[in-house]
Amino acid sequence: MTTDRFSFLRRPALSLAAGLAVVAALAWLVLAGGTAKRTEGERWVAVRAAPLVHQIGLVGRLEPGRVVTLAAPFAGNVEALLVEPGQRVAEGQELLRMDTREIAVQVREAQSALLKARRTLQDLRDWERGEDMARVRRALRSAQLAQSSTERKLRETRELFQRGIVPRNELDDLEQQASQQRMDLEAARREVESTRAKGQGENRQIAEMDLANASVKYETLQAQLDGRTVRAPFAGIVVAAPGLAGEQGSREPVQAGSKLGQGQALFGLASVERLKVSAKVSELDINQLREGQAVEISGDGFEGTTLAGVIAALGGQALPGMAQGGSPQFEVTVSVAPLDPRQLQKIRLGMSAKLTVTTYRNEQFIVVPPEAIRHEGDRLFVDVRQAPGASVMAQQVKIGRSTPEGVEVFELQPGLVRVPSSSDR
Repeated sequence: MTTDRFSFLRRPALSLAAGLAVVAALAWLVLAGGTAKRTEGERWVAVRAAPLVHQIGLVGRLEPGRVVTLAAPFAGNVEALLVEPGQRVAEGQELLRMDTREIAVQVREAQSALLKARRTLQDLRDWERGEDMARVRRALRSAQLAQSSTERKLRETRELFQRGIVPRNELDDLEQQASQQRMDLEAARREVESTRAKGQGENRQIAEMDLANASVKYETLQAQLDGRTVRAPFAGIVVAAPGLAGEQGSREPVQAGSKLGQGQALFGLASVERLKVSAKVSELDINQLREGQAVEISGDGFEGTTLAGVIAALGGQALPGMAQGGSPQFEVTVSVAPLDPRQLQKIRLGMSAKLTVTTYRNEQFIVVPPEAIRHEGDRLFVDVRQAPGASVMAQQVKIGRSTPEGVEVFELQPGLVRVPSSSDR
């Protein structure tokens, strides 16, 4: 009975162990099957940092940074023309000389008027010590002396008349003479005041203004005479004066002996030391450009030489004359950096130029497939690990630009990024 009891108890025990083994095996198969499926569906992509550069290419033409119109310094004849259109000139080089005979006469006349005005003002400033004041003072003094003498004689004659020594008519003559001399003395005093007033007040102001006007006229004419030789204000190329290119056929060309008016345009001087490039950009790219962006400039005419520049201006309005249905174009002006002598030898105005504008640059660019990015609320994460078999970490990232290779992300270190299968997504 005992044996039978123990055998009875042992069989259930064996059955329970077998059942537990079966359950464990099934659980392992389920887990193993799920892991195998997950491993087979996902993939790990290696990512690393690399430079990313976005560029826009434009085509334009080299133009002078500035064009200055040189004009005749004064009215007269051309004595010598020393340059021709299209000629390259250096700063300070003589371009044209004017005949000075006519203006020299005007300068001498203006100088004479200046000296007269200066002398007149000086006379007024020294008026109290001048000849006119000395003359009227002498006249006043003479009148005073004469009147004093007559008054003394009148007193003496009146006393003698009272004694009966002199007749009445003699006294009357002296009284009449004294009255006349008193009037002469008063007139002499008024003459002194009137003469003194001539050297003061408005007369002095008028003389000062006349001197100022004479000085300005003389200095202006002298400056024009000093500018008889027209020189290049900077290094450049002689061109037709802006705005007169269409008139050159209707007006005689400037040459030796030509009669010119003051300020008449002679020719233009186009700067080659400071250039610009005018180009057109479509509406699709205009908003990727901004003033101050660096530009690389190359061209077939100056192959092997790359010029540097920056965007100086962007058109705010589409250019007119676009074809029906065509994309609107906007003007872009690029300022070229100063050229060195070697570059100046290769550059010619009007040459075509290729512009390369860098609109975006990231030296530590990392791109991942878009499906590798997952959302958790308003945050973005990427599953990463440093090496195969390493632990997986969820790394929060920020996204940047989209590229054909994927999406630019920030705050992600190089490594392996998990790209889940479509069923996991």
